[in-house]
Amino acid sequence: MSLRIAVQMDPIEKMVVNHDTSLMLMVEAQARGHEVWWFTPNDLFYELGLVKANAKRVSVSLDEKRHYETHEAAVRAVDDFDVVLVRQDPPFDMAYISNTYLLELTKALVINPPRGIRNISEKTAILQFPDIIPNTWVGRDLDALEAFARRYDQVVLKILFMMGGSGVIKLSASDPDFRVKATAFLDEAQREPVLAQEFLPAVSGGDKRVFVLNGEPFAAIKRMPKAGDFRANLAVGGEAVVGELDDDDRRIAAAVAPLLKREGILFAGLDVIAGKLIEINVTSPTLAQELKRMSGEDLPKAFWEQVERSLGP
Repeated sequence: MSLRIAVQMDPIEKMVVNHDTSLMLMVEAQARGHEVWWFTPNDLFYELGLVKANAKRVSVSLDEKRHYETHEAAVRAVDDFDVVLVRQDPPFDMAYISNTYLLELTKALVINPPRGIRNISEKTAILQFPDIIPNTWVGRDLDALEAFARRYDQVVLKILFMMGGSGVIKLSASDPDFRVKATAFLDEAQREPVLAQEFLPAVSGGDKRVFVLNGEPFAAIKRMPKAGDFRANLAVGGEAVVGELDDDDRRIAAAVAPLLKREGILFAGLDVIAGKLIEINVTSPTLAQELKRMSGEDLPKAFWEQVERSLGP
């Protein structure tokens, strides 16, 4: 089976070659004999009944000196593609959401599905699972936020639709400047609610990314925060190390699986600290390269096997 695949992503020239999961997915697709194209969200448009994209056909590799070569550029109906991978990074703002409305009009298999991406807000979808998440608060009321924070030694505040550790701070309600800092954080979030969680000191020993394919846990990798930081995200200096699935990871994945299956999410990344679910990543889950280097687990191969089976012979 030879498929025509398009990846909606951030500009290809900006890929970090030795880290990028989208590139690894593209390389594996190419190795399986599939045709690979890419375009950015800004390249997508609706015109007279068709969704089209200003797309480029490429060959790709993991060579840091030349990771892609463009062979063709064309405006194509998105219906011409068999599969479209949604892989651009957040922020998950109205531009991201508006793009999903266009993708819903295509006949191509879109992974992850536009509606599923909209319905599973990566930080607030966890609220559907109160028994397996840290003590959590979401809103904009400063007095209510302060009252919540006073229950704990420290809380972590998060802007809801950022990524990679951006828009995340740690505060203590006993800090005399708590209201000043919390107000500044609310201002940074503009009109959006913020999320607050009881700080889990166990994060000093790392968090886990649990990879889920078609509702089933596939593998896990651990991330260690750099000295002096509580955030384990690689984008802010965290380090990927070997991790293994444990009973807590499987329990959490089993709890989340019905939601993922209902929304048609093929590939998700669950973030876990000390047996607690922190986030459900469905927009552009990462760390597949690190996973293969650390454990030998080949997520892109398993991913495309799932896609090819779903499309039939």
